[in-house]
Amino acid sequence: MTPLARQEDPSQRLLVSSLEAILENLTEAVTVADGMGRVILRNRAAREMLGIAPRDDGSVEPGFQVILRYPDGSAVPRDEYPIARALRGEPVHGLELFVERPGGSTLVVQFSGSVLRDGDSPTLIVMTYRDVTEARRAAEQKHDYLRATSHDLRNPLSTLLAQAQVLEMETRRKGLRDENKAAQLILKSGRRMDAMLNDFIESMKFDVGLWSMRPRATDLSKLLLEVAGRYRSSADCERVSLHLTSGECWAMVDPHQVERCLENILSNAFQHSPPESRVEVSLDVIGGFAEIAVKDRGTGIDPKHLPRIFDRFYRGGSGHSRGLGLGLYIVKLITEAHGGNVSVVSEPGKGSTFILTLPLRQASQAGS
Repeated sequence: MTPLARQEDPSQRLLVSSLEAILENLTEAVTVADGMGRVILRNRAAREMLGIAPRDDGSVEPGFQVILRYPDGSAVPRDEYPIARALRGEPVHGLELFVERPGGSTLVVQFSGSVLRDGDSPTLIVMTYRDVTEARRAAEQKHDYLRATSHDLRNPLSTLLAQAQVLEMETRRKGLRDENKAAQLILKSGRRMDAMLNDFIESMKFDVGLWSMRPRATDLSKLLLEVAGRYRSSADCERVSLHLTSGECWAMVDPHQVERCLENILSNAFQHSPPESRVEVSLDVIGGFAEIAVKDRGTGIDPKHLPRIFDRFYRGGSGHSRGLGLGLYIVKLITEAHGGNVSVVSEPGKGSTFILTLPLRQASQAGS
């Protein structure tokens, strides 16, 4: 009898044996772990993919530890392995990691899993994985082309921005008001072009499968203070109103990607609001989720545009039609990849409130 279940009832033993035989012969790679996160079964496809050789007696050690790495080669911490994440209740769907096989070869594997529960307690974790090495290689070739194109576009743009900044400083120093306004306009337009190029590259990376996250325990209160602090040290310092929940607010997120979301939404809020109006930023904890809200008193969004405001390349009416229509699309990608969501409440002439909802970090239990 395998470790999947040990039932005394002969009919139950027959059912379990049949299920195990089905799992063993599936072409899909499957691993099953118990409610403590300990691996109790890997089918043939999983063993072959992971390079797990049977022992002399033909059996396989279920608890064999797989070595997982991030794309940059750094080791994935044990409490961030797919089974451990699923055990904490975090979504595991299409998670791509590098698997280091015993012979030294490496595969790019896409993990997806689900948890079977008895009430609130997990009883089994079923994890499936798919070898996407060849697909990743093809995506990297596309990315090489994208990177070369991006480099060719960035070089002249960087020169333009540097020279425009010098021009703006010099005309301001010499008191040339009309020339300074022209220099500011060039600089502002160049920065918008740079932002649009960044958004375009990020969306293309997602399309070719090279958009990845590096989640780690992050204090959202501290992150929000840092992002808002950059605005407070700028000309908009008097416009930011910050309201944080008391104490720390820990979540398992990629801080750089969440920061990108916040920067995008805050930038929109300032861009579409009257110069002297305030932008309110708040962080609250509701159930097992952190809720970040950014409220402006700008032009608002027409109700007919709200259902599509997060669509790719969608540029609705009002002031929100600038750019390529990728900024909010990328915000949606990032929040959903974290198992959260983004929404907006808006009324024309009264402003908009964008709300990011992210799952909080749960206590780590076990996993391998």
